[in-house]
Amino acid sequence: MIYLDYAATTPIDSIVSDVWVRTEEEQFANANSRHILGQKAWAFLQMQLSQMAELLHVQKENLILCSSATEANNTVLKGLALKYPQKKHIITSMIEHASLIGAASSLEAQGYEVDFVDTKEDGLFDLEHLKSLLRTDTLVVSLIAVNSETGILQPLEAIAALCHESNILFHSDVTQAMGKVPINLKELDFASCSAHKIYGPKGIGLLYRNDDLSFIPLLHGGNSLSPYRSSTPQSALIAAFVKALELSMTHQKERFEKVSQLKTYLLDQLRSNPRVHINSNEHSLPHFVNISILKTRPEKGIDYFSSCDICLSSKSACCGQDEYSASVYAITKDMERAQSSYRISISHLTLESELDALVEAIERMPYED
Repeated sequence: MIYLDYAATTPIDSIVSDVWVRTEEEQFANANSRHILGQKAWAFLQMQLSQMAELLHVQKENLILCSSATEANNTVLKGLALKYPQKKHIITSMIEHASLIGAASSLEAQGYEVDFVDTKEDGLFDLEHLKSLLRTDTLVVSLIAVNSETGILQPLEAIAALCHESNILFHSDVTQAMGKVPINLKELDFASCSAHKIYGPKGIGLLYRNDDLSFIPLLHGGNSLSPYRSSTPQSALIAAFVKALELSMTHQKERFEKVSQLKTYLLDQLRSNPRVHINSNEHSLPHFVNISILKTRPEKGIDYFSSCDICLSSKSACCGQDEYSASVYAITKDMERAQSSYRISISHLTLESELDALVEAIERMPYED
């Protein structure tokens, strides 16, 4: 079986898995308990938070551990809305993760006004349009760091500077960027990410908040590691997350170089197929190769690739059953390409032979009416 869907989730690293199991066995006590094992678990978690903060170059008080990036995205938008009820305007984009769009839509149903920033032909956000949308009652600007379909990396520093000039908070979902490229979280006011995209376990995510910023928590009752998220601390998941983060940071450069070579190898072969159009561009991270295969439809195409023992996606695993890719359409303005797009997401674990098999499968792919 050939796996080319690393943007949806990654397999847990064996080193990370060992940390998870060992911590579950050795640090099973509730860190909120007063007895000696509880105190031991609390001290262990404080050490893990310190290590995570060091890896991310922030203070550990800025870290809010939660169940997923989905929870983090919902928490920051809804928590800010609760704290600043007079601000009824939100700015985001149509290429966000479904959890962010869903949170914004939920607030829109409660009377909030939501504006969407345009993307330019190169896939980058139109900063002039963003500037024109900023208002005194803007609650937050939330724009993704890397789109999960095209892999386009956005200029977070420039976006943050534009927001801060108007004293407006800036949040970014950095899930697809974390571990792949350097990120300066201190430039941002809030950021979300998830462990299972960096070879860690599912069920653990992070919401970063910059110094002195706060919101109203969505969960109340019970002690935890942060006043902004109540829950019994998940010691094993947190330790595994930290280890996955450590490994991704340590090997970031060499993994990036390997994936870049693999992407070049794949694109060299795909460009010779007249049915294939490359949607990713020079702003895309090498981990993403988005293509359109004309005269096909992804709902059948994914089944075809599965029959070839190849796992890939047409869109983000969380974006639902839309008949076209909004992310691809935003770049190409071509509905046919948006309706026939596929996301190939590769990893340092990917083999050239696997990419060869994919190219051969594409060449044999049947036409559809």
